[in-house]
Amino acid sequence: MKHTLAILSFAVYFNLHAQEAQQFWHHADIKEDGIPGISLNQALDYLEGRPSKRVLVAIIDSGYEIDHDAFEGKLWVNAGEIVGNGKDDDGNGFVDDVNGWNFLGGAEDNIVNETLELTREYRRLKPKYENAKSSKSKEYRYWKEVEANYLKERDETYASAERFFTRYNDVTYSYNLLSGYTKVDTLSVDALNTINSEDSVVIKASQSMMGILTFLGGKGTLDQILESASGAYEYYDYQYNYAYNLDFDPRDKVGDDPSNLREKGYGNNAIEDVRGYGGSHGTHVAGIVGGEDYGVTSNVEFMFIRAVPGGDERDKDVANAIFYAVDNGAQVINMSFGKDYSPNEDYVREAVAYAESKGVLMIHAAGNDGKNNDKNLSYPDGSVSSKKKSGAWIEVGASSQSFDEKLPASFSNYGKNNVDLFAPGVGILSSVPGNTYEPNSGTSMAAPVVAGISALLLSYFPDLEATEIKNILMRSAKSIDLEVIKPRSEERVKFSELSKAGGIVNAYEAVKLADQRIKILKK
Repeated sequence: MKHTLAILSFAVYFNLHAQEAQQFWHHADIKEDGIPGISLNQALDYLEGRPSKRVLVAIIDSGYEIDHDAFEGKLWVNAGEIVGNGKDDDGNGFVDDVNGWNFLGGAEDNIVNETLELTREYRRLKPKYENAKSSKSKEYRYWKEVEANYLKERDETYASAERFFTRYNDVTYSYNLLSGYTKVDTLSVDALNTINSEDSVVIKASQSMMGILTFLGGKGTLDQILESASGAYEYYDYQYNYAYNLDFDPRDKVGDDPSNLREKGYGNNAIEDVRGYGGSHGTHVAGIVGGEDYGVTSNVEFMFIRAVPGGDERDKDVANAIFYAVDNGAQVINMSFGKDYSPNEDYVREAVAYAESKGVLMIHAAGNDGKNNDKNLSYPDGSVSSKKKSGAWIEVGASSQSFDEKLPASFSNYGKNNVDLFAPGVGILSSVPGNTYEPNSGTSMAAPVVAGISALLLSYFPDLEATEIKNILMRSAKSIDLEVIKPRSEERVKFSELSKAGGIVNAYEAVKLADQRIKILKK
């Protein structure tokens, strides 16, 4: 999983808290509210009074607080398993998988952090090619690419991390110093203005903290800054100590054979929230789909599958998680993760093809690097072969609530061919561990918006096939003829050029189109 969530949360923290009156802006309607949301209330009004069925949504992610109030009464229960008897009662190869499965767990411990796939590939190929002579072989050329990218990214990341740690330590030192000096609980602009000291250290600390608050327009307090910055600290701590660390390999905790891709039954049933980076990610994602009282749809059950660590997920786990979800009845699979390298891509393709053959719709986040996925793929990419994409796969970019040149989220990946559509993904409020709620940003948030609408359609129109759902969402996406700033650049392009559908997913237009489709099928 790309570690951008903490940075995104930190960057938008103060802006989001100024918008608390629009906590669920992504539900809004562009005509009625002037906000480019998904027109959810209009869709629900259109469907009111109609019969519906519960839809089973599998969330493949990093960990879950399964007893969060948002999920009360919504947990999938494997009726074939007897809780806690240590047996595989239903014979599916997984022991006590009552609510889902954890592919990152072992008998005594669970994986929290992993390296990047780039690091694993560099470590795998280095002994073979580090001192090898130049070769025209495909693998050697691949090695040279991996080597160059690894060394470049590692050095740049370490330098950035060290700069951040220095700044963070300076801020926390000044915070602690001034907290003791002022004897107040909250360090705000007003509190700093009360400081009257000739101590140069106190003066310097006060000026530094005032500079931060002034830069942020005087909004918020230093307490809030530090709380938000702790997410960034977690991000850099991961990057520095794990992401590029060639000596770090936690896989022995699982006890499987990583080279045996088709191995079944490894892991454990501990799907609940796992502390460490990304532990709240799955809880937030699931809440967007169908959290009680605020999710896109309420008529869902959640199958929770843990396969995403802090770091890059392994192809083996991704594929086996998809197989597990399909074999146990999931109708929609949400995958809010991605990476730049996929050494066992063929096995993932096999799982994607299997899901499509069973009529399961797959929703995937496009990524948070502000890059063109047509030029640099983000894996998994929905391929079922080297030349064909799955018709039941939807790749999702993130949009903001700004109906102007900043409509595409500044971090979102895009691609006229490899990103299907956009969905709201900035400042999305949802559930997090501790039975509470926070806003987060990322294509990780945009994907479950689409998964929620997909589940809504299947709930009211259960006869629709997965490929039909995708077709409906693509055709009904709200086309926006607006010139926007391309993510991570200064270039201006038509918003319609950033994805295949050229627009933002829209629940109201989708349910109307689905209704028309069902009427045609019944004739």
